[in-house]
Amino acid sequence: MKKLIIYLLLSFGFVIMILPFAWMLVTSFKLPSEVQEWPPQWYSKNFFTHRDVKVYVKLGAVRTVKGISLSEALSFTSSTQDVNNILNIIVNDDPFNRGTLNINIEGFDYIDHADRDEFYKWLETQNNFAHFTTESPEKFFEEVFMYYKSGPNPYFQRLNYVNNLFGRFDGAIQGIELIKKFIDRRISSEEEKQKFSEFLVAKEKEINDMKEKLLKFKSGKYLILLDEEIQEIYDILSKHNFEYDGENELKSVYNLKVVKVFEDELIKIKFYIDTLEFFKSIQTKTISKPIIAKSISQKEKLKLLKDALAGYSNIEILNEVIEKNGYDNLPENFSKAIDEYLKEKYNISSSILTDLKSLTVTFKNVLIDNNVDYKNILQKGSLDDLLVVTDDLLYTSSTYKIFKSKLNTYNDVNNLHELIKDLIIYSDYVNEIRRVYNNSLNAWKIVSAPDFVKAVRVKSGEVIEIELENVSPIYLSDNDINKVTLDFSLGETFANIFQNYVDAWKSAPFGRYYINTVLVASLTTILEVIIASMAAYAFSWMNFPGRNLLFGLFLATMMVPGEVLLVPNFITISKFGWIDTYYALIVPWVVSVFAIFLMRQHFLTIPKELFDASKIDGCSHWRFLWQIVVPLSKPVIITGALLKFVGSWNSFLWVLIVTNSDKYRTLPVGLQNFSSDVGTLYNQLMAAATFSILPVIILFLFTQQYFIRGIARTGLK
Repeated sequence: MKKLIIYLLLSFGFVIMILPFAWMLVTSFKLPSEVQEWPPQWYSKNFFTHRDVKVYVKLGAVRTVKGISLSEALSFTSSTQDVNNILNIIVNDDPFNRGTLNINIEGFDYIDHADRDEFYKWLETQNNFAHFTTESPEKFFEEVFMYYKSGPNPYFQRLNYVNNLFGRFDGAIQGIELIKKFIDRRISSEEEKQKFSEFLVAKEKEINDMKEKLLKFKSGKYLILLDEEIQEIYDILSKHNFEYDGENELKSVYNLKVVKVFEDELIKIKFYIDTLEFFKSIQTKTISKPIIAKSISQKEKLKLLKDALAGYSNIEILNEVIEKNGYDNLPENFSKAIDEYLKEKYNISSSILTDLKSLTVTFKNVLIDNNVDYKNILQKGSLDDLLVVTDDLLYTSSTYKIFKSKLNTYNDVNNLHELIKDLIIYSDYVNEIRRVYNNSLNAWKIVSAPDFVKAVRVKSGEVIEIELENVSPIYLSDNDINKVTLDFSLGETFANIFQNYVDAWKSAPFGRYYINTVLVASLTTILEVIIASMAAYAFSWMNFPGRNLLFGLFLATMMVPGEVLLVPNFITISKFGWIDTYYALIVPWVVSVFAIFLMRQHFLTIPKELFDASKIDGCSHWRFLWQIVVPLSKPVIITGALLKFVGSWNSFLWVLIVTNSDKYRTLPVGLQNFSSDVGTLYNQLMAAATFSILPVIILFLFTQQYFIRGIARTGLK
């Protein structure tokens, strides 16, 4: 029974000890949303071969450019790519990187393009479309749906809409209360006073009743009101008639404060409902099959990129960049090469070029926004020809006037107009190369899809981009696309499991951190063993005045907290000029009082007869130390070395203080890359922590026998 209890206690202790490490390992495999799940789970969807992903359709252009440099940003203009044929599906879930994607749109209604005559005929029956463009049915529908449901601040955003509606209701009630105060003074007929007062009381009660009925719409599964809910709200509002059938001096005030409030709201809701009804009625075709796409390898993506860039072989600078740097970071490298080319060609400084690029981007955006065909004009003529056209078209634009005035301040630049022309042309090239680069590296292979689907791209696992041909994406946006499915092969599942490790490794220069950590830990360990062995030998085998006192002073330093020494050590390192160097990471830590103490205690247990015999044979202290004492003390030395190596490997605060660049930083400091003011990426942090401690665990497994023997044989009394 005693043994059983002991084994149970040992097992319980082992579980308690290993539990945090097991949890760290499991967390390193999890998706971002799974980290915060409660109750926590000991598994991840990354282990599954099937996954459902929540999505929603986003109308309009979606920017997915991340981490572009200043050089690229200064040439980034309004997109000239036709976004009218792109259906953007936003991933409202954890991102994904691979698999077979299934977007089930089978059975959805759509149409290629709406009949314009039918559209304009319907538009004549409406009276609330003044602020929506009517140049085409597709543009009209897009603006309406973005205003009401899909824009950055949609009208039917659940909480805001209900709160604003209640605010208008409260305003109407306040209007009624105000009108009540003037009934006796403004209405002379007693009968009319009585009738109007009773009417106001009844309408005030109706408004409060409506608020009670509409209160349920404040909460719901989705942030935006569903079409069924919008229809229900319209039915509730339309059931009440707030018109007053009598006549009195306060009726006009009542109509303004109360009736108009409800009429305006009913008109807005009715316009949306009518537009949606007409929009659905014109969709007479049915999609026959889903969109199925499969991720492709980096090699296949690179081939797509090379094929796409074949159309730009006439750009000499691009060819030079590819030949010199390859295809990695091509847009950035291409942009930098253009900068160098223009600086050399026009003999200008980097600061002037940066200012002119910013100015040119502003000018280009104005041209694009006003549909000016600047490419055709510059192809046939010069910047002066373009300015002649824009002076007539943009004479009212304040942005254009600012551009012209700023341009005049650079008259000292040689061939200024030719430079601006080159900037416009080459910024177009950069935009085109960036588009081709992103499209190729985000491409997925279409396995099965309707004929009008031209391409499928997944950008950063966060945006699914469907490129359509001869079909406007607006006609697919009203369908219930709120989920897509992913299927993974065995190899893809394995890659998903270790995706956090790949992302963590790429998020910082961990290769450099590893080299620094191994270098610093190894050198400090080797130097400490050498110095500690010599010091321990002196304190154990050599007799000199004050030996015990000096050793006591050494031991006393172990009682001083390390944090107290940070400031003086930092000042010393600064005086030597060692900040952000390997010297600062290695030199202060090559002496350890604990290692000296540990070795000295073991050296004292070595029989004195060995020393006497070696002296008879003419052995010196130096030879006796390294040929007899050290080999006999191997377990203790390995123990001290292992403790030092682990301590140096895990050192954080000192490294953080004395280093300023990634060139000299180590793994523990690198782990802080996953924490910021907005939060911590715990799954990637745990992955990075796992591959950071892995070498130490492997080292301990190979040296544990020496570690145990060293602790057992230290000779401590």
